[in-house]
Amino acid sequence: MSEETKSYHPWFTIFAAIIIVAAATAAYVYFARIPTPYAGQVLSVNIYPIHQKLDQPTTVEGVGGQGDVFNEVLILADVRIRNVAKIPLYVHDMWAVADFPGESDRSDASSASDFDKVFIAYPDVQKYKKAPLLRDTTIQPGQQIEGMMIFNYQMDKAKWDTHTGIDLYISFIHQNPLVLHVPAATNQ
Repeated sequence: MSEETKSYHPWFTIFAAIIIVAAATAAYVYFARIPTPYAGQVLSVNIYPIHQKLDQPTTVEGVGGQGDVFNEVLILADVRIRNVAKIPLYVHDMWAVADFPGESDRSDASSASDFDKVFIAYPDVQKYKKAPLLRDTTIQPGQQIEGMMIFNYQMDKAKWDTHTGIDLYISFIHQNPLVLHVPAATNQ
């Protein structure tokens, strides 16, 4: 009589369990994921550098006659957002992050009350004016909205020209923010 010995391979069972768990996880991630509830598009970006000597009369309220120089770069971004979800989206906030070599700079979008003041203070930008994208706006399913956001960066044009791109953020209540990237080449 010969004795047969069964060889038991515990590693095979462990390997099979790992494969089954990985396949189940991948299937869950693929089939149970929630699609992005919005689609966004940058329609236009206009840059308006401001260089003023403060000893000259200005059209805005403030202190004149100090001999200082005021440098600022205004970014006027027109965007379109479409709700592709089956639920309403609620616009909460907007900001932009400009990337520079070794650093980045954030600017919040102008408020509704400051939006028109920009066009009064700087009449040259009137040609770019469009309806503002407002905070606390509800976008119904299937609806799209367009609007302009204005950002400002306290720097001169020479520093601005070193930026490598801008990311526009539109945040929603209970959703991840929409991020629209604008390369530096398109907004010089």
